[in-house]
Amino acid sequence: MAKLGSKEKPIVVRVRSEERGRYVAHVCAQHGWDYIIGFANTEDISDLEKALNPPQPVRSVKVGRNDPCPCGSGKKHKQCCGSG
Repeated sequence: MAKLGSKEKPIVVRVRSEERGRYVAHVCAQHGWDYIIGFANTEDISDLEKALNPPQPVRSVKVGRNDPCPCGSGKKHKQCCGSG
C-alpha cells in the first residue's frame, strides 16, 4: 500500500481560502510530500493531519498466568480474566 504523501497517494485537501492553501502547500513542501489542493466551502485537511500525526501501532502487554490480573481484582490472571 502506498504511503500517504507519495506520488501514488498524494495528500488531498480542501480549503476555503488561498492563504490557507499556501499554508498547506508550504507544510507539504517542507516534508517533501505530494499534494492536491482544492477550493470549497467546507474545509477538509484530514489527510494533512494524518500525515503530520501518523497513528501509533497498538502495543499489548503480555500478562503471565501467575501475575496479578490487570483488571485490578487482586486475583491471579489465570483465575480471573485469563480463565477461559
